[in-house]
Amino acid sequence: MVCGSANNQLARPEVEVRLAERGILYVPDYVANAGGAIQAAGELVGATVEQSTRKAERIFDTTLAVLERARADAVLPGAAADRIAEQRITAASAKRKRQVLTQ
Repeated sequence: MVCGSANNQLARPEVEVRLAERGILYVPDYVANAGGAIQAAGELVGATVEQSTRKAERIFDTTLAVLERARADAVLPGAAADRIAEQRITAASAKRKRQVLTQ
């Protein structure tokens, strides 16, 4: 398994294909190492340390969801993680737009 904590763990996206061909599982760095981003975002919105910690503790579940999505969609974990991230960003953007419109 390659589960890096550094940004851009793989030199190029096609490296994930080569890892998969060898039976090596890859978890994208922005999934496995999301704790720092969660903490920083929490600080920006005034979350407590405990609230941010509870969100960071869900990284394991998110990782499992990424791996399940990869299996279900027959794609590599990197693509599955990107799809989930894009869905979350789209949902958050739509929610933010609704909030702005109702103000």
